[in-house]
Amino acid sequence: MSASLAPVALWLATLVAAVAVVGSLQLSLGAGYTPCTLCWYQRIAIYPLVIVCGVAALRRDVAVRFTVWPLAAIGASISIWHYVHERLPEAVGASCDPVAPCTVLWIWKLHYISIPMMALTTMALIAVLVGIARADGERTEVAHTSAAGTDEVSKSSTPERTSP
Repeated sequence: MSASLAPVALWLATLVAAVAVVGSLQLSLGAGYTPCTLCWYQRIAIYPLVIVCGVAALRRDVAVRFTVWPLAAIGASISIWHYVHERLPEAVGASCDPVAPCTVLWIWKLHYISIPMMALTTMALIAVLVGIARADGERTEVAHTSAAGTDEVSKSSTPERTSP
């Protein structure tokens, strides 16, 4: 499955990041939900991924993983902390902001999906898509390297003829 997904994986990562940005803006500007401090930190991690993944998709640059994976890991870590804070406020302590508390459940679907869980899922999906693109890029790179290596070996294994 990943072989067929690999050529478009960076484009899909860009799409996922763009939907997350539009969704977060719709929740705050359209629906009037006030983002808490942790929500803002998650946005800081996801917003640049639209541009980073988009440019990488245009350039077919699988080395983008060195930028995407740290951002996704930071965003996912904040999402996990936010989710724990939201679900177990008494265990974590005081809310991060009295005006926009981190414990408010604006969305609660299927008894586990909240805004931080959506952010966590988004970060994980982007990281996986970049990983799929990376795996395909490595296979291509190895194939080219092997072909070049074979040519080098065949050239060097042929005895050179010298004229007397």
